Amino acid sequence: MSLGNLSETTVIRIACVGGFGHAISVFDELTFTAVAGSVGIAPAYAGEDTDGFSSHPWMREAPVFPSLEAMLEEKRPDVLVVSTRPDRIASCALAGLAAGCHLIVEKPIALDLGTLQSVHAAARNAKRQVMAMLSMRSLPAFIAAREAVRGGRIGKPVLVNTRKSYKWGKRAAWFNDRSKYGGTWPWIGIHNLDMAYFVTGLRALRVVAAHANAAHPDFPECEDAGTAVFSLENGVQMTASVDLCRPGNAATWGDDWIRVVGSMGVIEANGSTGHVTILAENGEKLEAGTAPVPIYLDFLRSLHDPSDDSDSFQLTAAALAARESADSGGPIPINPALWNKR
Repeated sequence: MSLGNLSETTVIRIACVGGFGHAISVFDELTFTAVAGSVGIAPAYAGEDTDGFSSHPWMREAPVFPSLEAMLEEKRPDVLVVSTRPDRIASCALAGLAAGCHLIVEKPIALDLGTLQSVHAAARNAKRQVMAMLSMRSLPAFIAAREAVRGGRIGKPVLVNTRKSYKWGKRAAWFNDRSKYGGTWPWIGIHNLDMAYFVTGLRALRVVAAHANAAHPDFPECEDAGTAVFSLENGVQMTASVDLCRPGNAATWGDDWIRVVGSMGVIEANGSTGHVTILAENGEKLEAGTAPVPIYLDFLRSLHDPSDDSDSFQLTAAALAARESADSGGPIPINPALWNKR
């Protein structure tokens, strides 16, 4: 099928590789649409359990393959959803691109800058789109904040604060293996960067970060707390905190919050509670919608008209820089221009 001729009657063939991550949020969006159809699921590595994904109503009729290679060979999907352990994401993404697939991938896309550049080059050479699973972009509170900030309602942004907190829950053993997990800045901190970029449009240029395992001594290779100061474009400063210490009895799994200080006001948005507030000189109020935006469905509908997908790469690179800074103890420069639109 040529996605260049996508119409309302086109059915996009989608396959999934992996059994961990946020693929369920993709499937949930597609359950009530005829735009896409599931054609298969496969593990990303030997022994990976895919039952949690294959039992989803949207995936239930899709055949289970023994390997990604077998599935790509037989089904030739248009889009590959990659949702697996972080160290396996990049290799699956490269295999999908080599087979001609567009990608919806769990983050981080890669665990080091060199591999990230390889995936970026492969996507460009194949003329395929790559979207990371940055699902917070679908939340009404952040959408309202974005519209207000980019619409100039608080003047020029001068300072950004972000917070991303998760419950510890039940973590797989590989979270204690840095070579497989990849670190908390790439896994969680990328959401801080995405909140800031999505709302303000400003990319990170430099970072000084720290991290530690402070509350889970049985998983010493998994950082459960971190802070960072990022320098954004236009001289804007940004602080970020990440943690895996949210109490188990909290009402929501995550606590996702951004505050943007502008020259004429302040906006705060909490994606977890849906609350968004504005303090502006004219005393105006700000209200968020109630329904999430279907970002994955929108991505599929836009494949016939390729857009700039550099966001996923530049945000991954910035998160990797934060991890490098936390490991080394020094500042790390970030060059977002490496990922500019082709």
